[in-house]
Amino acid sequence: MGNKGEYPDWFLWLWDKWFVLFLLLGVVTLVLIAGAVYLDTRFERFEHELKFVPPRSYEPPDLASYQAGEIDSEKMTRSGSIYAPCYSHIYYHGGSPLLLETTLSIRNINQDQPVYLTGVKYVDTDGESIKVYLDQPIRLAPFQTIEFLVEEKDSTGGSGANFLVNWMAEEQVAPPLVESVMVGASGSRAIAFTRSGVPIPAAKTGD
Repeated sequence: MGNKGEYPDWFLWLWDKWFVLFLLLGVVTLVLIAGAVYLDTRFERFEHELKFVPPRSYEPPDLASYQAGEIDSEKMTRSGSIYAPCYSHIYYHGGSPLLLETTLSIRNINQDQPVYLTGVKYVDTDGESIKVYLDQPIRLAPFQTIEFLVEEKDSTGGSGANFLVNWMAEEQVAPPLVESVMVGASGSRAIAFTRSGVPIPAAKTGD
């Protein structure tokens, strides 16, 4: 290397400590990489949290926001009734009732045509009307859904309860998709299942 006196002290120090400096440089590099990965992960998690919107608790639908407006009855060339079975309770353990909470889901499955609901009625096991949800027609926009809830504490429907949904629309539309969703829990066990509505002949007289 020649005479050390020919080189400045800082250079000689670096020459003597090159292995330590190499290790320090490696440690710093690893710390920077780890920090970058950590910050990237935190950013992705923060971005996900910004996108996530927790579902709100159920509230009865505001029927004013589904106003049908002026309906041209001459254009309403399609109509029908849909029967959807549901259960305010089912039986287990030798006949013990398990209370269920029911959501009635009514969906307009048409891409570009509205559907009008003219009646939604809840009927008990004996065929007696319990509750009428609509007192005037409402409009479902394309792909719009409306939901009605029968709470678990309401057992008036019984094990053979059902819904009747009446609808109308202009021609070339598909009937609304009607489903009842039942959920119940007993201790650490829970149950959930659905039932799809089926079209039935319309009543000859009023609902």
